[in-house]
Amino acid sequence: MILLAEAVVRVGESLVSSDLPLTERIRLLTDVDNEACKNFFEHVWVVECIEEQVNVRLMRIGEKVKEGKKETFVVDRAKNVAFPIIYPNGGNPLNAQGSYALPCYLMYDRHIKMLKNSGEFAKEMLFPRFERTLCMRHMDNEQKFSYAKKIADLLSRQVATFVYEEKQLGILMIVNPLFPAYQYASQQLDPQRYIKIGDSRIETDKSVYLDGKMLIEAIISARLDEAKTLGRDINQVSTFTNKIETEVVSIYNKSWLWLSSTWEAPKSIYWGDKEWTRGIKVDRHSYEAFLYGAQLLKQLTVSLSNATLKEIFSPHTNVEAKKKMKSSSFEKIFGVPLILPLHDGEVKQLFKKYRRILKKEEHSREALHMKLLAALDGIIVPESTDDYRLMLLYYSGDLSRGDVHIRAVIDDVIPSVASKVQQILKRLNRSELFSIRELFGLDRDENKEDVRLSSLPAMLANAYGPGCVWSSMQSVFHRQPIRMERICQVVARKLTELANKQQIFSMRQELVFYYSFMYFLDVYYQIVLNDQREGITLQDFLVLATKYHEGTITANDLTSPESLGFVSGLALRQFSRSYGAKTKKDFINHRVMKFGSKLNPEMIWKNGLIRCEELARQWDLGIKENFRTTLAYVLIGFLRAKEEGWLANKKEHMMTAFWSGYLMYDQVAKE
Repeated sequence: MILLAEAVVRVGESLVSSDLPLTERIRLLTDVDNEACKNFFEHVWVVECIEEQVNVRLMRIGEKVKEGKKETFVVDRAKNVAFPIIYPNGGNPLNAQGSYALPCYLMYDRHIKMLKNSGEFAKEMLFPRFERTLCMRHMDNEQKFSYAKKIADLLSRQVATFVYEEKQLGILMIVNPLFPAYQYASQQLDPQRYIKIGDSRIETDKSVYLDGKMLIEAIISARLDEAKTLGRDINQVSTFTNKIETEVVSIYNKSWLWLSSTWEAPKSIYWGDKEWTRGIKVDRHSYEAFLYGAQLLKQLTVSLSNATLKEIFSPHTNVEAKKKMKSSSFEKIFGVPLILPLHDGEVKQLFKKYRRILKKEEHSREALHMKLLAALDGIIVPESTDDYRLMLLYYSGDLSRGDVHIRAVIDDVIPSVASKVQQILKRLNRSELFSIRELFGLDRDENKEDVRLSSLPAMLANAYGPGCVWSSMQSVFHRQPIRMERICQVVARKLTELANKQQIFSMRQELVFYYSFMYFLDVYYQIVLNDQREGITLQDFLVLATKYHEGTITANDLTSPESLGFVSGLALRQFSRSYGAKTKKDFINHRVMKFGSKLNPEMIWKNGLIRCEELARQWDLGIKENFRTTLAYVLIGFLRAKEEGWLANKKEHMMTAFWSGYLMYDQVAKE
């Protein structure tokens, strides 16, 4: 967790030292733009208190917009930043939680209904929050309660008439010039620093403003105050600066519930309830960076689509089981990309990159599309040099409850490597896939997306299985070899299952995926690893198909399980076409496969190829000469396969290649 927290701090450093406007900083550090908070802005009560004078006004920060038959409240983003609310993470939202930078509180329906009873409202709603509000720390409990009673009485008299039976949400802000963040002015103040709340109801010809700079300091102080409840030390070494700091606090908090104190995993049994600094000690500056970084990552976090989750986590060896799985039956998984600089001097540039991601600006061809590389839809990482590293973080669970389960952390991804992988995937989906589909007699629909190949995680999950998706992604991004062995076994098993059910179309689809993945692997070895992958390729098979139709196959062409299986598939398909024309029966189902059995190389050899010549003469099939020329070499090849153990040890390779030749024959013959 220290490494993860350090990454968040480094991300946040780019915002702390940036020229980000104060209003944007407030948006990051609060929940004014949180979709869950929009309806609170429909009823905003601003209470002004100047000495003995008290006044209240009801505001609406936004307007209702009709979308079809439904009305939706749309918040006015030009004004909502003046009300720095914090949405509670977990716990009972009706109760006061954490620390408040300003007396600006969310009002739930129960609170609004309390307005009719000023005593209850002062005791249950206001006083507990006043105790946790930083700018009221100078007041003793008697003063706080008296202050709460004064405001509650005013609200009960003037606002109770606006309380309805239906559910209401709102915001209560208390303005007092004694609180440092508030300013009264008769002239327009600098909008770069001051945020207008509205015109004063007490001070004639004056407006009320929030001092943005002081507000941000107060928000950081409030968060730091929350952290102190779990641990605080004096003159200790900060985990991140590695220097002795005047004050350090615990980093575990509710700002980003990855590091919530409700998560017991990082806590030693030897720590006390307020000794969390024994885990991670953080100084004020690093904590501020952590808060910014955590809020930024919230905005970058996206959930994987249901279609992608199905591809990743469905049973990958059973076609029927996968078909029956519902896309909505999988637990949600969330992902977030982090861009981290290798050198401290790149901090300013880093902020610009994050800003471009959030604004969804136009990007160059070298930009990294996270949907393709990581199944994170809608996120495009700007082009980067190798002075940066990319980290991909995946988790599941309910973040609002601190119930987080890390699925994977893929770190140290070099941008140039990710870019090369992206090029391969793009080329595969934009051109090669359609050629492969055409090769197996499927429709060349260039607008049809294959979800299995739409992202690297989905493709690797279909190739290696759900249990290997994260480790195989790590291998790809770290320039490590990945193999064809496992996918060959999986596809052979699927093809056998589908062949028994005579689902030829599905078999073709499985082979399209198989050869698409083979293409990816071949180019990955060439471009990323600067190496040549061992084993036969699709191009090798096409050469064999050409030689087969020319009748020039020799024993030297059948020296591997794959080449022998492929050519035997071509041969049996050619024979089956002639046999079917005469008998109106499918040769494989009628003669080769025994009832209830699964086709294997032994059956292809003994029940199929050996009997071809006899049946050809019996039925006077008149097969072309290239078949007889090749058949002799194939039969010799099977004798050799028997001696070398291929029929048992390499049966998956042989069967995948066999069905490839069998189902590719018609298209190749046509060409």
